[in-house]
Amino acid sequence: MGENWEFVGPDGPTTARVVPCMRSNSGDTCRLTALAGHGLVLEPSFLVGAEVRSGRLVAVLPEYRSIELGVYAVYPTRKFMPAKVRLLIDFLVEAFRAPTWPE
Repeated sequence: MGENWEFVGPDGPTTARVVPCMRSNSGDTCRLTALAGHGLVLEPSFLVGAEVRSGRLVAVLPEYRSIELGVYAVYPTRKFMPAKVRLLIDFLVEAFRAPTWPE
């Protein structure tokens, strides 16, 4: 993402230029930094959803959504798929499902 955060809002796509005071490629580090009150972060809902629902973090622009990035499970074939692979895929689908933000 770098210094430009891309969103889709009520009026369509838009870009916000940011000047970060820190950088990290760790979502957990960014989440903890926000929880400590050191600024805004752009993180996926599966990393910050619980904190937003509990009120520990606040969604600043809830009517805007960042661009979606895919998460993929790659496996050799659907034919004769082992049950444990199917269970893992089902678990990942549920774990990465976007939560509903509190109103």
